[in-house]
Amino acid sequence: MLFLYLFFSILFLALLFCLIFAWAVLRVAFGSRQEGSPYLTYFTAADFENLEARPVEFPSCRGDTLRGNLYLERGRTDFRALLVFVHGMGGGHLSYTTELDFFAKQGFLVLAYDATGTMASDGKSLRGFGQSVWDLQSALRFAAQNAQTKDLPVVLCGHSWGAYAVCHGASFPGVRGVAAFSAPEDAAALLCAQASAQTGAPFGALKPFLRFWERLRFGRNAAQKTSRALREARVPVLLLQGGDDAVVPLSNAAANAPEVAENAYVTAILYPEKRHNVYNTKAAEAGVAEMLERFSVLAKQKDGGDEKLRAYAELLDFRRLCEEDADVMQTVGQFLEDCLQA
Repeated sequence: MLFLYLFFSILFLALLFCLIFAWAVLRVAFGSRQEGSPYLTYFTAADFENLEARPVEFPSCRGDTLRGNLYLERGRTDFRALLVFVHGMGGGHLSYTTELDFFAKQGFLVLAYDATGTMASDGKSLRGFGQSVWDLQSALRFAAQNAQTKDLPVVLCGHSWGAYAVCHGASFPGVRGVAAFSAPEDAAALLCAQASAQTGAPFGALKPFLRFWERLRFGRNAAQKTSRALREARVPVLLLQGGDDAVVPLSNAAANAPEVAENAYVTAILYPEKRHNVYNTKAAEAGVAEMLERFSVLAKQKDGGDEKLRAYAELLDFRRLCEEDADVMQTVGQFLEDCLQA
């Protein structure tokens, strides 16, 4: 009897420890705001010819104000559709202004916003993967009520964290199609892999506990694997994935999940030599990788590291680092056009 008591006591303490540790991992990953990098240049509409930005704001499901813009080609009054763009973790939607300009020139009215806890939007922290899904729902509610957007068909596009959101949005009412760059399959596995890469310690055993917290906070639908979300998709979905992506590796890419291949509505394209920013040229991706490595080295220098970082950043050609892969973007543009014709 004493043995059983000790066994279950130890088991309870072990489970409690894993739950607390998993919560700590989520706090490290999502427990603060993201304001972008002071060393990077974030392009605005003014940096592009004929790109117009109309400021918008709307409440999130938690009451935080989310801010962004409606982007359009200056002078255009007829639009193919409303394209809602969801950004990845980091610098908010201005990290993708080159892509927003492309879609505006393709005839879309583009709604792009900063997610909860990011850049121009309110919120004390990012909260988690599920928050990106919730913010997308808030954006779609806003679009359904806004005079400029409510009568337009809707398509979705996102990258990384945002790709996770738009894939979950494939079954939302009114959505006609989804394009996702570098969509992760399993958010919990991704967090474990990143934690292991940063610390060298194994974190795989935490996956069920991370899933527990995500489901408790965001519900089953917002926290499920991407392939399960896409199982319900009855609109075309395009997944674009780099084979050399270190952030969302093939082992945890929605585009590589066996269940995804079983849905005829889903098309996956693998670019073997591409990295995480699959919409950029290989040269641009290599330049970004070199920049991040240099930033890491300079940030560790105690003597004048900040000044050296700023001096290095001033020498960078951010236009080159944001150079789009024309073939990839045309593939996405044609896919979205086909969605609207279906």
